[in-house]
Amino acid sequence: MNARQRQARLLVPSVVTAMVLLSSASFVIFPLIPALQGSLGVTTAEIGYLAAAGFASALVAELLVAPAADRGHARLMAVIGVIMVAASLGLSAVAVEGWQLIAGRAVGGFGFGIFVIAASALIVRFDHARSGELLGRLGAAELAGIAVGPLASGLALAIADPSAILAVAAVIVLLALVPVLVGFREAAASAFRGDDPHPTTGGIAAGVIGFDGTDADRTLRFGASAPRTSLDLLRSPRIVGIVLLYAAVMVPTGAYDGVWPRFMADIGAGPVLTAASYALFAVPYVLVAGWAGRLADRRGGVSAYWRGLLILLPIVTLYGFVGNPFIATGMGFVESTGQALAFIGAAAAMAHAVDPARAGSAQGLLRGIGLAAATIAAAVSGLAYEAGGALLLFGGTAIAVFVIAAVGLLLARERRAGGAPARS
Repeated sequence: MNARQRQARLLVPSVVTAMVLLSSASFVIFPLIPALQGSLGVTTAEIGYLAAAGFASALVAELLVAPAADRGHARLMAVIGVIMVAASLGLSAVAVEGWQLIAGRAVGGFGFGIFVIAASALIVRFDHARSGELLGRLGAAELAGIAVGPLASGLALAIADPSAILAVAAVIVLLALVPVLVGFREAAASAFRGDDPHPTTGGIAAGVIGFDGTDADRTLRFGASAPRTSLDLLRSPRIVGIVLLYAAVMVPTGAYDGVWPRFMADIGAGPVLTAASYALFAVPYVLVAGWAGRLADRRGGVSAYWRGLLILLPIVTLYGFVGNPFIATGMGFVESTGQALAFIGAAAAMAHAVDPARAGSAQGLLRGIGLAAATIAAAVSGLAYEAGGALLLFGGTAIAVFVIAAVGLLLARERRAGGAPARS
């Protein structure tokens, strides 16, 4: 095994390790929100703005900065992302007013956004034939962090105040620089070059699932000359559909990630149970993510997606009628399986539809528009919960998911020129 092969073997474990650390840090703050409401006077509406700030800044990062990952800057993006997440936790630790927490969340959202796109681009190009499976492992790492971070911060509240917890988290997240500096390396350029003259003849650049070599599909193929934004990809109705699929399942993330601790407290949960609910939510996702990715690689991303939607929609609706925190926690355990299938299915569908030379742009576009949906949902979530309680919040969320996903499914199953449906 030569040096390049040894380096390549480090990529996936490095991405997974760094992702666990960053996602842990990014979600540390949520179990602390009820305590911060008391100490800083944060309103329920501001909780929604807090979540929206992170989503909005990540949206900017993933739409505008993502193409840099396709120009050889993925490793630098990951380093900057880690530093920004650490800085955001430091800013939150010294906050004395609600707007300072929101500002810190915005910094962290931007950093997390550019890190995720860098990691996604590297692993899609590492082994494009297994892109669904590898994106599944990345998603599992993200959810593992979501399990660890909130659980740790919720338990730490028994012995430390929120500021101290956030400061310690800021130091810990810097450890992610080690796997980033050691393992984040781009695959050989020849492995994903976008100028293959035979777009239907296999090979990693040409063997893109769903590519049929038509003029419409060739508009998605760029090598080193990739545009500076990813919006040109939206010329394809199929890509628009895939983006809508991802946006649909980002709506619940925006709508109740920030309000969840308030909801759990209102139905009788303490800080430990609230933290445990985050951890238990992540477990099924982590366990099924690899299988979901392999299903997407084998059957198509949309096929995995709609299976997840069948699980997700009923659970989101039923949250509006739940008054027991233990039942709500158990429902989250089931919801997580649907989230895994839907998120990974949409991400895999995008990876299959676009030349891997533009993986950073494509995944950035997908996550960016998804974050736009989450930002809007988060911004109104606190107001919706104050106005109509759990029924309005969760019922409205379920309706939004259904409508957006239905349109996305119609477009994503666009037929090819020859009349056969696209695989994913």
